[in-house]
Amino acid sequence: MSAGTLGFEQEESLQKSQSKRAGYTSISSGTIAQLVAAIAAEAFNVPRRNVRAGVHDEQGQVSVSLAVPLAMSLMGDGGTVFERAASARAVVASRIHALAGSTVGRVDVRFTGIHEGQHVNARRVQ
Repeated sequence: MSAGTLGFEQEESLQKSQSKRAGYTSISSGTIAQLVAAIAAEAFNVPRRNVRAGVHDEQGQVSVSLAVPLAMSLMGDGGTVFERAASARAVVASRIHALAGSTVGRVDVRFTGIHEGQHVNARRVQ
C-alpha cells in the first residue's frame, strides 16, 4: 500500500499545524491489519485474539475483510445480526479514516462463531 493511501491527508494537515520537518512516515500493511483488527474487536465487542483482518488496496481505497465471532451478549438487543454488522462496519470505516487517514471503500464481515464471554473494553484504540 502506498503512503498516499495510508495517511497522506492526515500528514498534510499535521504539516500545516506544525513546523515542517524533513522525513517520511509510512505505515506497513501488517501494522494497518493489526490496527484494523483492534478497531474491529472494539466495534464487535469481542477479544482482539478472536479477530482476523485482511487489508487490501483497491484503486486508492482500502478494502477490509474481517472474520469475527458474534458476541453472545449482543444477541438479545440492538436489532438483527445484519443490522449490528452494518453498524460495526460503519464504526470500523470511520475509525480507520480517523486514525490512519485512509479512505475505506468496503468492509466485508464474516461471522465465524459465537463469543459467549463478556468482553470488557479495557482500552480504546486511539
